[in-house]
Amino acid sequence: MLQPPVHRDNTLNELSGEAWLYFTKSLWTTAYPSELGHAPRKAHGANKPPRLMSRLIEFFTRRDELVLDPFAGVGGTLLGAAVCRAPRRALGIELDPRWVAIYESVVRDALGERDGAGPELADLGPSDPGGPRAFEPSGCRMVEGDAIVRMRELESGSVDFVATDPPYNPQLRMTMAGGKLSEAFANRRTDYAMISEDTRDLANSGSYEEYLSRMEEVLGEVRRVLRDGRYATIIVRDAYQDGRYRFTGADLAGRAERAGFTTKGDLIWYQAGTRLRPYGYPRSFVPNIVHQHILVLRAG
Repeated sequence: MLQPPVHRDNTLNELSGEAWLYFTKSLWTTAYPSELGHAPRKAHGANKPPRLMSRLIEFFTRRDELVLDPFAGVGGTLLGAAVCRAPRRALGIELDPRWVAIYESVVRDALGERDGAGPELADLGPSDPGGPRAFEPSGCRMVEGDAIVRMRELESGSVDFVATDPPYNPQLRMTMAGGKLSEAFANRRTDYAMISEDTRDLANSGSYEEYLSRMEEVLGEVRRVLRDGRYATIIVRDAYQDGRYRFTGADLAGRAERAGFTTKGDLIWYQAGTRLRPYGYPRSFVPNIVHQHILVLRAG
């Protein structure tokens, strides 16, 4: 398919002016199909659609540049890099070996499709223009370990773009989505249950303030490895804990500023079909937080 021309002054990406303009819309609604090992990846309750991640990667990078995800989970960012229109390299860091194993199995299974040619993602028309997508994961690598420790192995300014989806806030051992009612009512159940016993897991922070402080440390290391003037995107959901709404997106943006970033934008993402739960019913208002923030940060 013939691609529209790229402006000669565009050194950030390889997009046309029309595609650039469409990306900057501050509200995104998506309904991507289940693909690229979606069934096993669902074991991780916060896995991100590879097409969403490829959309971010294709805006903030050019071909062959390096993308880093320090909280890689089951590899949505790496899979996104693998389906970009032009190849990107990607490095994922993941603390939990369960998620590393799932990513590796998804890649193996995908490469076995079509007699070894790998899958071809369907043309979705206006929601993902440009025709079908190929799958080329050879430049993508997942490593197990602590995000800060692993990032310290990287040279300063060696990364072109960071896209990540960190733990949103400290895990709650008891939530309104569990208990006895979950046995009888489907909308009381949740698969967002990724609790580990590892003290290095940010989700095991002892308090919200501790979580923010630890995230600031991570963001400081992200800033070091990211080239000056380049971008990071942080996907984060606000929280409702201890009877209070937490503006986690705004709080993390503030910590990112302290770590050396400039906040450039906040893209609101809504994934159609998100399940609603009867929090607070019938006594008090508790919001169903169905949107997520994609914080856009620039190094320097």
